[in-house]
Amino acid sequence: MFTDKIRAIALGSVLLLLPACENRTSDYKTTEITYTLDRHEPSLMFWDYAASTSMLQQQLGKLAIQKTTDSLIHTYADSALLIHSKALQRLRIIAGKYKRVQLPDSLTGSDKEMVEEFEALQGEDFESRYLEYITLTHKAQLSRYRETMHETDDPSLRQWLTTMQARISNQLQLYAQADSVKEEE
Repeated sequence: MFTDKIRAIALGSVLLLLPACENRTSDYKTTEITYTLDRHEPSLMFWDYAASTSMLQQQLGKLAIQKTTDSLIHTYADSALLIHSKALQRLRIIAGKYKRVQLPDSLTGSDKEMVEEFEALQGEDFESRYLEYITLTHKAQLSRYRETMHETDDPSLRQWLTTMQARISNQLQLYAQADSVKEEE
């Protein structure tokens, strides 16, 4: 009889503790899923970088169109302006899905200073500096976009990254071809 009472108390205790254990397990899983989703979103620095570099490429492309007489550089600038305008437009749509992402709407700091530096250059100084700068920044963009490709599971952002990598790679090939033609002359 005494053992029956102990069994009843033990069974009652187990039944009371089961719901508590169940809630703990579901909380743990929810926390784990949230962490996993957060881990696979690109950092806020990526969003700022992607938007800022596209805005900077747009501004420099506009300057190059105004300042250059070289038809090849004019073509590059037109292409950069088109690519980065569309990229920025698409990036704004993708970023709109994320509550915590706020893209910059204008150039600031060193990017603004870079535009001012280019505004002061003329002729061949401008053209050589422009080609050098866009080549370096395109290489940096490719590297950053490859990194981000591993950080995100967002299909629309992955598509944007893939498209940008292809376009930037094509631009770099064109710059290299033009550079080799100039060396032969």
